[in-house]
Order: sequence, then C-alpha cells, then structure tokens
Amino acid sequence: MAKAFGFDEDELKMLLVAVRQMRRTFAAARKTAPAPQPAVDAYARLYDDLYAKLLEMAGPLPPALEEVLEK
Repeated sequence: MAKAFGFDEDELKMLLVAVRQMRRTFAAARKTAPAPQPAVDAYARLYDDLYAKLLEMAGPLPPALEEVLEK
C-alpha cells in the first residue's frame, strides 16, 4: 500500500518513527500540563490517528521493528 502513495519501505519506517516521536512529545506535554489543554489533546489525537494509519499502510512489521516502535 505504501508504494501506491510513493513511499518506499525505508521512508515509511522513517515516517513511523517521526510520528511516534511526536506522539511521545504530546504525551509528555499532557502529563506536565497543570490544566487540561484542549489544543494539545486535539493534536495528540491527530498524531495517534496518523500513527495508526501509517502502521496499517506498512502492513505486517517484523517483530524487531514492532519492539522499537512500542518503546
């Protein structure tokens, strides 16, 4: 599926890692915020959804890569 959008496997892996890092950034911001932050929550949901779509595009991942992405 990734090739249909013009990505090769390495590019898709890089996208997954980048989106995973953004998810971590927003998770940290949500934990340290003194009050609810609707904008941060909205962006966090967008990155969660994007991550799920990229994983679906990637198809079955090797177990070693899944372990890296879960960290």
